[in-house]
Amino acid sequence: YPGTFLSQTSWILDNLRKRNIRYVIGLGDITNKNTVPEWKVARSAIEIIHGRVPYILAAGNHDYGPGGNASTRDTKVSEYFPYSRYAEMPTFGGVKDPNNVENMYHLFEAGGVKWIIICLEWAPRDSAIDWADSILDQYPDRKAILVSHAIMNNNDLRYDHTDTVNPQTWNPHSYSTPGPVNDGEELWQKLTRKHNFVLTVNGHVLGDGTGFRQDNNDAGFPVSQMLVNYQFRNLGGEGYLRILEFQPDGRTVRALSYSTIYNSFLLAADQDFQFDMPLGAPDADADGKLDYYDESFDDDLD
Repeated sequence: YPGTFLSQTSWILDNLRKRNIRYVIGLGDITNKNTVPEWKVARSAIEIIHGRVPYILAAGNHDYGPGGNASTRDTKVSEYFPYSRYAEMPTFGGVKDPNNVENMYHLFEAGGVKWIIICLEWAPRDSAIDWADSILDQYPDRKAILVSHAIMNNNDLRYDHTDTVNPQTWNPHSYSTPGPVNDGEELWQKLTRKHNFVLTVNGHVLGDGTGFRQDNNDAGFPVSQMLVNYQFRNLGGEGYLRILEFQPDGRTVRALSYSTIYNSFLLAADQDFQFDMPLGAPDADADGKLDYYDESFDDDLD
């Protein structure tokens, strides 16, 4: 359903200013079977927002191997979304391997906060984690977001292949992808808890396609961890995407699920909710509004 993808990026473009959209994050499975026609559709859809809003796209298991079976790490993601396109973005930070965008980071500012987004390959290898660890050491003052295809499960737990009690269906360890691979719990122990992460986001998991939890990192600050997936709905997901609204108090985030096809929201508790994310943005006069200024929103020059 290529029109579904096109409707989403068209909506994003139409709402850039109205919603003050600062970043677009793709959670993986850009394609279904890692075929050229699918990659061409994805390229056409993203072309709508390219150069207009920063974006980052994680690669999912369906983006690897023959027919998207993830039996190899062969993917066309760096062919259709090449390094040169990302490098045009003012937010682009760098990549792990030359001309390969599977492991990448971006830097940006929003809401008076400095951010870093770390995007890791499907079933991240130890080398990818080591690279991310070294990058984050360079930016200890930035709030970090981790993007990878499989972190959280749909039972509000992280994937953990050593857990023999809770379901581990579609755990990265159950695929034949060359490794050594890491699942959500391994990412938490080796990377996430050690740094200034405030958010992790992933797709991949079926069931109800939702999951959320918060745990404190080693510094004692909360890390929100979120699964978002709509692929089991009609039309390849009915155009639903997750909107994260950062409120003016600098700590409240509202999560919404919106369909660009139906112009409607999902109202279930796991699709429309708020959570706390203290960001530490300055409020010198203690009026409850952050002290940042964005010239592009000052239409009347006051």
